[in-house]
Amino acid sequence: MAHTLAAVFAVRDMAERARHDLITAGFPGASIRLHDAGSDDFSTTANIRRDDSDNLLDNIKHFFTDLFGSHADRHIYAEAVRRGHVVLTLEGASDADIQRATDLVERYAPLDIDAHADHWRAGGWQGAPQHDSAMRQGASMQSGAPSQQGTSASNMNEAPGSQQFASDMGSPPPSGTGANVRRYPGAENLPGTSYDDEQYYRSHWSATYVATGARFEDYDPAYRYGHSMANSDSYRGRPWDEVEADLRSTWEHTYPQSAWDNFKAAIKHGWERVTS
Repeated sequence: MAHTLAAVFAVRDMAERARHDLITAGFPGASIRLHDAGSDDFSTTANIRRDDSDNLLDNIKHFFTDLFGSHADRHIYAEAVRRGHVVLTLEGASDADIQRATDLVERYAPLDIDAHADHWRAGGWQGAPQHDSAMRQGASMQSGAPSQQGTSASNMNEAPGSQQFASDMGSPPPSGTGANVRRYPGAENLPGTSYDDEQYYRSHWSATYVATGARFEDYDPAYRYGHSMANSDSYRGRPWDEVEADLRSTWEHTYPQSAWDNFKAAIKHGWERVTS
């Protein structure tokens, strides 16, 4: 399985150092990108003015939606960029390499995005409901030593230039967990987002889960996971009962905050979309 790694830094220098170490370690430079408010990814694609913060924020959100799909963390990455931080992403890391990449990036003390998101919410930000972040659909986090950059951020305020796009309510909180480098299933692991597929899964969600109060975005990663595994070279043509244990193990590694028993039915439905 391929993964996308993401980490947020208060200053570009630390992100640049992490990128340099990844390249030195053999990761392709083209797969590693640094995203800030001045990135071409955001500011030139839609030919928008640099001081047009509303359009810039929309562009940032769309970019991270393309990268992470419906995962709630995309809102936090977009807001981090809007506030002057830098997001490092590494795409296409294999199972064998993702932990090595995570360890390299963690050396440069990326920010605790949950602590910062809570701080922003306290100041009135409404970009990502707290429930969405708690669900953590699709993100696996590296737990290590407490982030020194996150700890020192209380003395740094926002990165230079952030006032161009948003005002803050003061110093962000210290980092609490060190679980600040996150990995997500790579886009190539997800099924095509065709209209028919989306409507199919939305219909099942509406009939099965909507009465529980769960949003489609809560179950979308599970549908996609089952669908993608059924299409993979490792499992194509094999019966569900034969592969369930493997799928569960991979799910629990990749989605540690999402109990298999809670999402098994949606995963199996995605699997059956391909195999039936």
